[in-house]
Amino acid sequence: MNKRNFTQKEKIAVLKGAKKTTVRYAAKVAGIHYTTVYDWRRQYAAMGKEAFLVYQVSKPGRGIKQISPEKEHAVLKEWKSNPGFGPGQIRNQLRRQRVTISTTSVRKIMQANGYRIKKKKSRSGGSHRFEASRPLELAQMDILEFYINKLKVYIILLLDDYSRFILGWNLLEKTSMDEVIKVVQSAVSRYGKMEEVLTDRGFVFYSWHGINRFEKYLEMTGIDHTHASAHHPRTLGKVEACNKNIKYELLKQHYFLTVQAARSAVEKWVNSYNYQRTHQGIGGLLVPAERFHGQADQVLSNLGQGVDITKEKFDIERSIFNLVLNSHGDLTFYFMGKPIHLTGGHDGRVKA
Repeated sequence: MNKRNFTQKEKIAVLKGAKKTTVRYAAKVAGIHYTTVYDWRRQYAAMGKEAFLVYQVSKPGRGIKQISPEKEHAVLKEWKSNPGFGPGQIRNQLRRQRVTISTTSVRKIMQANGYRIKKKKSRSGGSHRFEASRPLELAQMDILEFYINKLKVYIILLLDDYSRFILGWNLLEKTSMDEVIKVVQSAVSRYGKMEEVLTDRGFVFYSWHGINRFEKYLEMTGIDHTHASAHHPRTLGKVEACNKNIKYELLKQHYFLTVQAARSAVEKWVNSYNYQRTHQGIGGLLVPAERFHGQADQVLSNLGQGVDITKEKFDIERSIFNLVLNSHGDLTFYFMGKPIHLTGGHDGRVKA
């Protein structure tokens, strides 16, 4: 393909040729990538013939940016594997595979192959962003509802605020305080105790009359319980965003006949989300597990040096330890999720 500039009249001629034959054939004859023809067609449709003819392209000396077949193949392969991803997400996934391509080029390839840009809802008023300063400082918890045929089911999600790592989840036909407690218990056993849990005021999380079993469990375990408020920095935005990702990337992409089939698919998605899917909220190049397990600096350093991090295996299933200070000033040391209470000895040294 020749790197050259086209006049607006020449572009119209190519578009006429594409209309008579196909976009790909017209692009091949013109010596350009087919995504360029799609770009011109969208511009022509939006501007009309007269405006298109007089339109002046900025920086005309650069010519048309070419996309190699290898990069196009990489984009389409990644998109096929993750049909719910947008151009930015695809670009970040490829960056981890040492494939450098701009988001604009990714978007062009995807649009030429059927991708439709989602319209973003505008947010009224100012927003304040809050983020925990370390893993297990704060976890967000929420419940997502959806249907399998006519059966209403629920996904319980427990998300680490700092890393966006999914600490625990379950798919149920009925929600209850006991099931919510089990998700938290399982996460504590596997990764260590979180210091605080943020939820809404749903009946499984909160009682308007007294205190329910979930709140009592958190109190007895020494986990602070906070309730989200509307238009407040400490809202459930992160776990709600995760819910949207599940809906768009999984639930809207597949039809499930049974609860078990859905559960297996969610389990696979959670594993991919934690260990393979790059996250825009933590910089775009890291996956949640890397930030949760303290590997972010090393991974970013490896990326900067051109190391193929996709071949690295991080065999970490849980945090080995974490230290929690309760409201009474007592320290509890968690080793592999099991609490070891620390007390001060007569010599001033801490003892287990």
